[in-house]
Amino acid sequence: NAAGPGIRTVHHIEHFTTRELAACHERAITVPHTHVCVSAAVAAELWRGWGRTATVIPNGVDSARFAVAAGTDPVAVRAREGWRTALGRYVLTVGGIEPRKGSLDLLEAYALLPVPRPGLVVAGGETLFDYRDYRVRWEARAAELGVTPTVLGPVAHEELPALVAAAAVFAFPSTVEGFGLAAMEALAAGVPLVTRDLPVLREVFGTAALFGTDPPTLAAQLDDALQRPDPVRRAAGRALAARHTWHRAAEEHLRLYRSVQAGE
Repeated sequence: NAAGPGIRTVHHIEHFTTRELAACHERAITVPHTHVCVSAAVAAELWRGWGRTATVIPNGVDSARFAVAAGTDPVAVRAREGWRTALGRYVLTVGGIEPRKGSLDLLEAYALLPVPRPGLVVAGGETLFDYRDYRVRWEARAAELGVTPTVLGPVAHEELPALVAAAAVFAFPSTVEGFGLAAMEALAAGVPLVTRDLPVLREVFGTAALFGTDPPTLAAQLDDALQRPDPVRRAAGRALAARHTWHRAAEEHLRLYRSVQAGE
């Protein structure tokens, strides 16, 4: 191969039903010479499904960007207060409305919170996949439950840290994840994190998060985070995010690339 051995980073494993996408996904795993996974859980899935070993290199996070947004600088304070003025007190989720993000489960969990409840804010754009039917179901269920989430759509890069830092809780009920970068950004901002109890998210977040398995347990954890913020957990989250630097991730990738180039 004149181009040299291929290296593929696997962020998470998809299970496509479309034949063309499934074939593309299969090639993406079986053709490369070397694999990188962003968590040990994904690496284990790669081994179970395809017998391929992978080097685990966790993602980095721009921790300082989100920590500054949560800080005392007057510009940061004004930015947070701008979101709170517009949205009130809110539970934030990022990633749009789609099955993989557990949007319906979050809606059900949110509706179980005691009244008066904070707002539910959904940020993020659409994916390449057509989830219009799912979104229609989500909107219909919101109406049935009598809740009115705020759907922001895409948020500008420079505005996102303040939106995250101003949240009362960050909800991350994904059904499939490889690492959870958006959730790590929330921890960097010192925002309490409630996430689905998946092996990969237990691996990545450990004691820095609260975990739920279904709408009732997610609701209970959301309520706990809203009513009883834990400064010890918050400090653990900030420290965890600070350890996951892009510099460290880049160094580990460079070391792997050099070893592959040398034929090790």
